[in-house]
Amino acid sequence: MTDAKDAKPANRPSDDNGLHHLAQDAIGFGMLEVRTAWAMLVRPRQSLELYMTLGPTAGGTLARPLRLYLALNAIMMLIMFFFGGMEGMFQGIPPEGMQALADNAGKTPEEFLADADGWMSLAMVPLSSAIYALILTPFLRWWDPEKLGWRKGFRATFVYLNVLTVPFVPLTLMMFDNRLLGSAMLIFVALTFFGFLRTGQGRWFSNWAVGALKAVVLGLVIVVAQFLSAIPMLLIGFLGGTYGA
Repeated sequence: MTDAKDAKPANRPSDDNGLHHLAQDAIGFGMLEVRTAWAMLVRPRQSLELYMTLGPTAGGTLARPLRLYLALNAIMMLIMFFFGGMEGMFQGIPPEGMQALADNAGKTPEEFLADADGWMSLAMVPLSSAIYALILTPFLRWWDPEKLGWRKGFRATFVYLNVLTVPFVPLTLMMFDNRLLGSAMLIFVALTFFGFLRTGQGRWFSNWAVGALKAVVLGLVIVVAQFLSAIPMLLIGFLGGTYGA
């Protein structure tokens, strides 16, 4: 009989595997998401084709586009949490106006902003994701010669959004410096333009001039989407700051 001390120890997950599961549990971002984010960065067009031909996981090789998009937004929200949250959306309000909002809620301005930030942070990802998907998908369906259905259209939309978001994640901190905010927005607009050209060739356009025109259209659509999402976000922040505990 084999002595207990000679028994082969049970296999244990490696430290890397442990970190993988920890990252997935914390922000939904494991090794599969890392590989998919890299694919969005270096081969977006090929990745889109895999998603369109092999299904929502690209034949088991990539993370689902919506899952990756939500994970990327979770990372940006975590960065925002550590560097002041979404209180910056109220920066345009003069001090006397902010004091009036706080007085109406029976709070100090700091308490008002803290409650507003909590509610806006909670609503930002589902609200912005829904608005982006609803406003972009009709264009990407219309421009696709295969006449994508809504299911594939939404999938393609989130692939495109991932192509924009992956390179922008490291630039999130620029959004918290008023001196860099304008530059950050210009970079994002550039990403919408070049991201479309890198992703859509052969599917959404075959002529570069037509592709550039469509990229400009999508850039304008995204600006509209940002405006549309900012309005309910401010309303949610106002209600959260006023009535939130």
